[in-house]
Amino acid sequence: MIEWGNTQADPDTFRAAMGRVVGSVTVVTTRHDDRPWGMTVSAFSGVCLEPPTVLVCVDHRSVTAADIRRESRFAVNLLSQDQVAVSRLCSRVGTVKFVDDHVVAGGELPDGVTSPVLRDSLVTFDCEVAEARPMGSHFVVFGRVRVVLAPRSRCPLLFGQGRYQRSVDIEEVPAMTEAGT
Repeated sequence: MIEWGNTQADPDTFRAAMGRVVGSVTVVTTRHDDRPWGMTVSAFSGVCLEPPTVLVCVDHRSVTAADIRRESRFAVNLLSQDQVAVSRLCSRVGTVKFVDDHVVAGGELPDGVTSPVLRDSLVTFDCEVAEARPMGSHFVVFGRVRVVLAPRSRCPLLFGQGRYQRSVDIEEVPAMTEAGT
């Protein structure tokens, strides 16, 4: 007999279950008081290829949500393994999250990039707000991707089960035998 544990879809159980999902660490950057500002988000996804569109979910009470609504621009930065400090800075609730020391200087960016870009990110999507919808405590923001920056190959920073994790190429993992699966 399988033991399922708590099966209620209450907020605490849902949060614990979602904590088991391992995913890329993602920081949304905007401008706040004319300075680069970042917020770590747990919900990010590609939506479609034509037109290239992503979605992020941001707490409707956050500074980032207000800045995205005001600016109608934002960037999504998928962090590399070297960016744990940036993730920690941008994930603290109720603290100042200016990222001036972590952004690429404007003169180093290609034409058309208007949002702050985090240095050493795995990839950055510079977006224009296509639509934003309220959903409970958050806004689901659809961003039309205007520029994709992928400076060089890096390993992604992952988070799941309450801790930062590193990726391992599947080729490096010893093959499992059928009996071992």
